[in-house]
Amino acid sequence: MDRAHDEEIAGVLRGLPIRLDDRLPGKHVALITGFIDANELGLALDQVADVLSEDGLPLARDERADILALADRMLVGDRVRYALSFCPER
Repeated sequence: MDRAHDEEIAGVLRGLPIRLDDRLPGKHVALITGFIDANELGLALDQVADVLSEDGLPLARDERADILALADRMLVGDRVRYALSFCPER
């Protein structure tokens, strides 16, 4: 992946905690942001999926689709898809 691609992915990842702010606790947002800052983009997305699935937090259809599309772009789709399977539709 090139730098522009990584920056674009990081930007999308930075938007997820904002979009999901009613479901992601602040301590997890800080961890996700730290992963993004360290360019550990896969870990950041894994953390989002793990936090959401841990408590079976609901996702709207468009939220799920956007997260899965991002995971596919990042080539981590299977793990994220599995985690999100524990999240009911909102």
